Amino acid sequence: MNIVFGYLAGGLGELLRSPEALLLMLIGMFVGMFVGVLPGLGVVLVASLLLPFIYHLGIVPGIAVMLATLSGGFFSASITAILLNTPGAPESFPTTFDGFPMAENGEAGRALAISATSILVGVLIACVAFIALFQVAEPLTKLFLPPAYVTVIILALVLIGQSGSASVTTTLVSGGIGLMLSFVGSDPVTGVYRFTMGLPGLLSGIALVPFALGLFAVTQMVVMYGGNEAVAKTTSAGLSLQFRSQVPLGVLDVFRNWRDVIRTSLVAVFLGLVPGVGAISANFISYGIGQRTSRRRHLFGTGIAEGIISSESSTLSREVGSLIPAVALGLPSGTGMVLFLAALSILGLQPGPALFQTTPRLPYAMMWIILIAGALSCVLGLALAPWLAKITGVRGPLLFPFIVGLAVIGSYAYQAYTFDVAELLIFSGVGLLMRKLRFSMPAAIMGLILGGTFDNNFHLTEKIYGWNFIVKSPLADIFILLTVLVLLSSLRHYTRTSNKEVVTETIEATIPEVTVEDKTLERAVYGVLLVICGVYSFVAFGYPIAAGLIPAAVAIMVGVISLYQLVLAPTTGLLRQANVAVEGAEIAQDLGPGGSSSKVVVRDYGTAFSSAGSSPLVVEGLSHLTLTESVTSSVRSVKDMNSGARELRGIGWVGVYALGFYILGAKWGIPAATAAYSVFGNRLSTFYRTAIFGVAATSTVIVLSMGFAQLFHLTYGGIL
Repeated sequence: MNIVFGYLAGGLGELLRSPEALLLMLIGMFVGMFVGVLPGLGVVLVASLLLPFIYHLGIVPGIAVMLATLSGGFFSASITAILLNTPGAPESFPTTFDGFPMAENGEAGRALAISATSILVGVLIACVAFIALFQVAEPLTKLFLPPAYVTVIILALVLIGQSGSASVTTTLVSGGIGLMLSFVGSDPVTGVYRFTMGLPGLLSGIALVPFALGLFAVTQMVVMYGGNEAVAKTTSAGLSLQFRSQVPLGVLDVFRNWRDVIRTSLVAVFLGLVPGVGAISANFISYGIGQRTSRRRHLFGTGIAEGIISSESSTLSREVGSLIPAVALGLPSGTGMVLFLAALSILGLQPGPALFQTTPRLPYAMMWIILIAGALSCVLGLALAPWLAKITGVRGPLLFPFIVGLAVIGSYAYQAYTFDVAELLIFSGVGLLMRKLRFSMPAAIMGLILGGTFDNNFHLTEKIYGWNFIVKSPLADIFILLTVLVLLSSLRHYTRTSNKEVVTETIEATIPEVTVEDKTLERAVYGVLLVICGVYSFVAFGYPIAAGLIPAAVAIMVGVISLYQLVLAPTTGLLRQANVAVEGAEIAQDLGPGGSSSKVVVRDYGTAFSSAGSSPLVVEGLSHLTLTESVTSSVRSVKDMNSGARELRGIGWVGVYALGFYILGAKWGIPAATAAYSVFGNRLSTFYRTAIFGVAATSTVIVLSMGFAQLFHLTYGGIL
């Protein structure tokens, strides 16, 4: 016990002894708060932007800014969920069920106080659970022999993909693409250079930072540029004049329902232990458990305190729990922890037994950072809620030059390679395609991060055990069984939701705006992917067997799935939806394969939510809907087909930023691209407004570019 208290005190001391770490923790927390309030962006975007700059920081400051940014955005996401019925992050979606109705009833202050207090008390409970569970984490890591690592990585890739709306096949393809990219560069066993195509920039492999920035940050900005709308499209329920006086009532609500807080927090901690499961689903599962165990279950969804508590108590509790598998095994529970693992890799830290032995106090420092940053963000966020909610009126194209400019600078700053900027542009286009086809981007980056570990442990498994590992490693057998069960369960669910229609009501409506998408793009992508896999396998078989076997096997798997998708997959087309306003709630309606019927078939699915990084996420079992005569006839298309052309233009503007960097360098190339974008890429309603935006944006980018160039000693001045 004394050792535990010593590590706890030591972890806090690691943080307090570093003024740089404390300052960066506060900066990260504020950045997370302000970005977390913007639906569609989320802290994942900012976390990916932080990766290149972490390379220039120490271990504790780098971890502090990363975890504080991730922790700072959770309550902010709840602000928009309660006031706008638009969650700032998918995790906050269950909060809308009771938070927004409470705000509509004039109790927004009470709802926000319940949310902030639930998060704060929940993370305190989770930290106690973390301390208890972490004592058995190190002994458990010693059970992970090479076969267990190989099989648990496969299981993690499958589970992390299931946290979004990706299907089984797209999850496997996404993870396979990440693994294929991870094999580029020097083979750790034979030293042979693989798949470099003679390019010096690929000798050290695919750079993690431009890959992450391209898939998350830049792709999100391109999508928002294509939408050309404000971040939040709904109207705030408003804060009453009694906002401040309602806050104590919300705090008391939490302590009156202390059993709900404890139950939800502990459930979230244990869900956070499961890679890929605890990310978004923890809040949904916690809300569902809270509803089933409540005496007032029939009032859930009408604006009661227990509903908000059941959702919000799990928010930071889940993050604390997810630290354990991330630190002990290098397995994340969600996209945020995927990027955190990327940050650990950049800082030179390898999760596992070595981390326990070399830096035993560091995991406790991580816990302290989440606790302090999360608590401060709740207190400050509650005070700033009226002003934070107003930020959501900003349009996506106005953010474009700042995020893309920082992404280009960050890609270069990571390793000072101009080749990384080209990688950023390539992966931005790849990320846009993946998003269109609902590929799992977390699974892809997981494959890239864990590919080296997978390759090494597979070679060790083959060398030490051969195929006898099946009888010599019971833990590996358990992970294989779990993987098979998850895949079978997902396939069963996919088949059921694809073929079974539960009609609750039929509404006559005219849908002139709805246009049907065919599978041309999807088939083209899978066709190209099939060719790439064929060439990749052919090249892999040309290497020594120790260097080429695993890459070839992964490419063949991806190729087989691509062939299935190309030839045998049902030709139902991409999802086609319209929105129907039902008593103030928007419910996604499937229009069927034809998409041109005048009848809207309502499935018994509940509500859908478009999250950052995934297509609409259908949530089952949370709200059984029966349509009545109150349904309005206003039906509009979810998809604006013009956005596709604008997204292509957005990718073109990313190319302009990359070209500006190559020609004039960071100091002047990025501002020059911003000036061009302000004139030609983001024309406002009047010349006067366009000019003001152009001057303000270009001036700001000049300051940022020169500041980062000076701070990180970026000496590249362009080819001119």
